[in-house]
This record gives sequence, C-alpha cells and structure tokens, in this order.
Amino acid sequence: MSESPRAAFEAAWAQAQAALQSGNAAAALPPLQQCLQLQPQQPGLWLQTAVSAFQAEQGGLARQLLQQAAQRWPQDTNIGFHFAYLCELGGDLATAVAQYRRTLEGDPNHAQSLHNLAGLLARNEQPAAALDLLQRLIELNPADAGLQVAAAELALQSGAAARARTLAGAALLLAADDAAALRVFAKAARHLGDLSTALPALQRALAMTPERAGLMADLGQTQIDAGDFAVGRRTLQQAATLDPQRRTLDWLAALALPALPLSDDEIDASRADFAAQLERIHAELRLDTPAQIDGAYEAICRVLPFPLHYQPRDNCALGRRYGDLVQRVMQAAGGALGEAPVPRAEAQRLRVGFVSAELREHTVTRYFGRWLEQLDAQRFERHAWHCGAIVDATTQQIAQQVDFFQHAPFAPLQIAQRIRAAQLDVVVLLDVGMDAHMHALAALPLAPRQYLAYGHPVSSGLPGLSGFLSSERLESAGADGHYREPLLRLPGLGALPRQPRLQARASWQPRRAGAAPQLLCAQNLGKLIPAFDATLARIAAESGAQIAFYTGPAGMQPLEQRFLARIGSAFRDRGLDPDQHLLMRARTSYADYLDDLARADLVLDSPWFCGGATSLDACHVGVPVVTWEGEFLRSRQTAGMLRLLDLPGSIADNEDGYIARALELIDDAAANRDLREALRARAPRLFDAGAGLDALADLLGRRNR
Repeated sequence: MSESPRAAFEAAWAQAQAALQSGNAAAALPPLQQCLQLQPQQPGLWLQTAVSAFQAEQGGLARQLLQQAAQRWPQDTNIGFHFAYLCELGGDLATAVAQYRRTLEGDPNHAQSLHNLAGLLARNEQPAAALDLLQRLIELNPADAGLQVAAAELALQSGAAARARTLAGAALLLAADDAAALRVFAKAARHLGDLSTALPALQRALAMTPERAGLMADLGQTQIDAGDFAVGRRTLQQAATLDPQRRTLDWLAALALPALPLSDDEIDASRADFAAQLERIHAELRLDTPAQIDGAYEAICRVLPFPLHYQPRDNCALGRRYGDLVQRVMQAAGGALGEAPVPRAEAQRLRVGFVSAELREHTVTRYFGRWLEQLDAQRFERHAWHCGAIVDATTQQIAQQVDFFQHAPFAPLQIAQRIRAAQLDVVVLLDVGMDAHMHALAALPLAPRQYLAYGHPVSSGLPGLSGFLSSERLESAGADGHYREPLLRLPGLGALPRQPRLQARASWQPRRAGAAPQLLCAQNLGKLIPAFDATLARIAAESGAQIAFYTGPAGMQPLEQRFLARIGSAFRDRGLDPDQHLLMRARTSYADYLDDLARADLVLDSPWFCGGATSLDACHVGVPVVTWEGEFLRSRQTAGMLRLLDLPGSIADNEDGYIARALELIDDAAANRDLREALRARAPRLFDAGAGLDALADLLGRRNR
C-alpha cells in the first residue's frame, strides 16, 4: 500500500473512532465507508460499517453491506450471524432462517445462531424444530436452567409431555426454587395425568410468586381436574381477581364445571351457576375495540365446558347458548374470515377437507380415519389438516393416503386462513367439542358447505353449519331437536370404525362355584354419574360381584381416590365392604386391556354417556356388554352397535332393566357363552363399510350452488 492511501485510511479510521466514542454512529458512517473503499479485504471492517449504518437508522444500507460481506466470506460465521439477525429484525424471516442455517452449517455449535433460530422458529409455531436447536444449546451449556425451562415449554407445545417433564426436572435439579421450572414441570405432569405431582409443584411455585394470576389459574384448573371442584373454583376466582382485565381468567372461573360430581345436588348447583355466569358474560361482552376482541378471542381459545356433556341432563339449551358466545367472538375476531367463502369454479374432482385435532392414534381416527383413506380418490381430492400437537404413526399413515396433508397446530384464525386458501368445496370437522380451538374454528365458514362428524357425540351449539353427520342406527326418532345443525342420518353407525389389529390372548372361563363374578366398567371415571353408584351397588349386592375400573395413565390419582370414596359410600349404604367389591386397575398396554375384556364375565356400560371405542373392543373380543340406552346420541352408541349385530338382548332403558340383564348374564353361564360366540362371529359387521361410505360420498359430492 502506498503512503497516501495508508494515511488516508488512518485519518478516516481515527475520525470514525472519535465519532463512535462520542456515540455518534451517523457521523462515523462516512469515514467508515471511506475506510471500506480503501481496504475492502477486511471482513471485520464490513461488519463494523454495517453495525454503524444500523445504529444510524440506515437499515437498508446495513443489510446491503452484510449481504455483500456474506457473499464474499460465506464461511465467516460472525458476518453470517449478523446478516441473519438484521434480516430477522427487518421482518425478512425466510432469509433470516436460511442464513442462520447456513451459519450453523459452518459452525454447528454457534450458540447465538442456535438461540436466535430457535426463538424465531418457536415464534413462528415450529416448536419441534426449535426444540431440537435448544437441545443442542443445552449440550453446550448443561448448567443453564433457563435453557432447560425454555426447551420444556417447547416440548409441551410439540405434544411431548414426557420429554417436557424430563427437561423441567433437569432444570429443577439446577435451580430447585425456580418458579418457571416448577410451572412447566407441573404443566407436563398434568398433561400426563399425574396430578399428584402437578399439584405440589404448582403450590410451591405459587408460594414463591403469589401474585401471578396465570400460575394461580393453572393451580385452580388442576384442582378441578383432581376432583376438588369447590377449592379449584375458588382458586380460579382468586386468579381472576388478581388480573381483572384478563378476560380468560374470568371465563375460566365463571364457566368451570366439576370433573367428578359428588352428588346430583352438586350437578344441579353447578349447572345453575354455569347458566347464570354465561348470561352475565353475554351481557357484559363488548367487541368494539381491537383490545376487546383480542381478549375475548384469547378466552374463547382457552375455555371449553367439556364436562357439561358428562352431566346426566338435557344440555341442548346450554350448549346452544355457549355456541352463541363462540359465534359472537369468532365473527368479531375473524374479520373477512367470518364471511362466507365464494364457491370455486366446478372441477372434475370435488375438493373435500377433513379437519381434526386428533389425526393420531385416537378414538377419532378409529371411527373416521378410514373416511379419509377410502373415499373415492377418482371423485374427491382429499385434504386433511391435523390441528393437534402430537404426531405418530397413524398421523403418517393418513398423510400418505390423502392428496394434501398439513400439520397445523396453530391458533384457530391461522388454521382458518390456511383452510380457506385451499378453496375447498366442502369441509368435515371430525371432533368439535373436545378442544377449544376446534370449537372456535368451527364457528368460521371454512368452505361453502361445512359438516360435523360425531367425534364428540353432541351438537356444537353453533349456528349456520350444513349438518351434523350421525347414524340412522344411533339416533332416536325425535333426535332432530337435539341439534342446532340439521341432523343427517347416515346408514349403519355413521362412521367407518377401524377393526383392532390385535386379538385377545386370554379367554373367558366360567367361574368356579363360590367365586365372585368379575365385572368390568372400562369408561372414563368422569362419565360415571353419582346416581350410577347405587346401580352398581345393587348389582354387587345381588350377585356378589367384584367390579373393576381403570385408572388414568398415571395410575392412582386424587380423582380416582375421590371416585372410590364416592362410590364406596353407596356400597356401604347397601351393607357392602367396598374393599371386597371395588377394584382399580392400572392402564397398561392395549393387548393387556383386550385380555382384561376377554376374561371379564361382563362389561357394564355407563348411562348417559356410554362407551364408543370400548364397546367396539368388547364386541371384537366377544364379551357381553350391558348398556343403558337414553334419549341422546351420547348414550346410544353401544345400543346401536348391538342392534347392528342383531343382538339387542343386553340393551336396557331403565335402571331395573339394566340390573336384570346384568344378573341374567352373570347367573346363566350358557347364555353368556352363547352371546360371546355370537358377538365374535358378528363383530366384523361393525367394521364393514356397507352403504355408509357410499352415502357419505353422495352427500359430500353434491355440487355447491
């Protein structure tokens, strides 16, 4: 270099440094650019000039400089990182992601790139990909409890509750009193059904941060899940008091219902309060400003009165009124998404979309997965959206069978945008009512025609839908009044159940003289209403039977203990020792469960909300099921199956009939054996498409007008 350029560089450099030391990036920028012209071979100089340009609010120049530098030195991780970061700050997320990835190709352990890319992916609802990056950061910084907590949160969002629990547990080993770690640890335990672990973790976290309303709400919901409704409701109300501006907390407290009612009086009191609070919410709701709409949208995406339909009452009016609330909020939040879509031009194949939060190993896919797989591909272009977090082999199987598949574990408005962009002719939502997001999504018009399947066998309560797809075998004659949607009765079961791949390894043996009959009640304990306790006690008193129930996946929990205390009282009222007649079995493998069914003398179905998948399993292995048929679909599935098999003898419509049919099959071994043989021989009918799939195709195939 000649003396003159060197002197010019040194003078410009000195001027730039003086400006930077005085905090004047704008003044430093011209001499830095002069230095860059004189010595363009220095990557650090490009970076400093770009940083100064950014500080001088010349973001376009800063990006241009870093982009040129990244092209000159593609292996320079420092330049690559800063270029990615600048793109991220400027909102060019696609370029930022690509550049972070290129930086990590050069240096897989570049901590800042790992951290920033993980955050970027997490904010753009790619938690699984973000989690993989944080896991690499944890390997680099194993003593960083904050990283463990962040990774645990991402694992929860990805549907990996067990992994989340492990990560949060590792954080607690590093920082035993970290409230954030305790909270996510408790959330993971709750997802796994381990409330015995979740409750004390939440209580510890709350003791350290008593003013955190969201944490208190977590505790209240967990207390209700554990069967302690009165305490949980008070906790939720206290949370709402701590943050009165947050509508979600108010609605969680106002619309809470018991997970395990202790009496009919508690059911009636909770319903009356639910109805009053729902009217209060309607009266107070204002949707005039963006803030009001956002608050209501957050709440409606979090609140779902699922236990309402386990209550032994006519829920139609309350369901419709709650549907009105969902509709009001989503119409306000949806904007243009609340307007009916314009039918697309007629095409050779009709475009049908199936939407569910449970396109995985689940009862919903057992019932309806074959619709997606077997609907005529020559006639229909089949689209599927899986809106839940968990992905498994069943998810992959469905994805391979349909024409278009998207995993979309997003908020309802984001899902709706994606579905509307597909320009469907017709959409079928498989499981509205089990998930708050799905309920909110159903309130938006996603296609010119929009149907519900009975993945949750109750009306959505929403107006404006094209129909509720049910079954001519399942519905009562006057069932149209049970639905806000037009009721459409498909042939057979109104579904296409998947036959279990496994056979029972065990077999039933008539019991020895003097041995207690072994009866099984395989339903979720929340379905077992208080009045049914006395029914089971009568059966045990007259037969000497032992009746077994199943725990949740985490074994004995507070809810199971409260259930045993409640039903035990009914048994003691009959002079029975509950310990001699009531058993609680742990849930193990599906194969072991089928063996349990096969060995049982009898399966006792639950009234008001009967079995679905459990009854399919019972028929498959050939164990008699006594069922108590009611007025509403949620109590009629088992009866419909038995009538389809021409085996209606174990269907009752009142308590005395239910008990009589149970005792007959307990006492008459020959009749029990004959019924088992008939069930095994005829059970394949339940899994035969018959006319049902053709009827579905004809319904969906109607052209939009």
